[in-house]
Amino acid sequence: MHWLKRALLIIILLLVALATLDFVLENQQRVQIGFLDMQSPELPLALLSILVFITGSALGLFAGWLVSARLRLRLLRQGQELSRYRKEVDKLRTEPIKD
Repeated sequence: MHWLKRALLIIILLLVALATLDFVLENQQRVQIGFLDMQSPELPLALLSILVFITGSALGLFAGWLVSARLRLRLLRQGQELSRYRKEVDKLRTEPIKD
């Protein structure tokens, strides 16, 4: 079963590589990007598209990491709070009732 998963992964990676190669070969037009008063050098459209994809993926991973870190910190704080509450409950269980 393990070899089947590996073979399927290899097939998927090959298909992605072929699709990327086809994309690069079909988009060789040179384009220039302008932003504010700055101009980029003329680069192939495929290169710019791939750079934008990689940059967006990296930013998405970073944003996900930030959310995950924030949730882990929140979980740690709630665990500490739960520990304090359990100690308090244990203390209250052992104390005699006062009238």
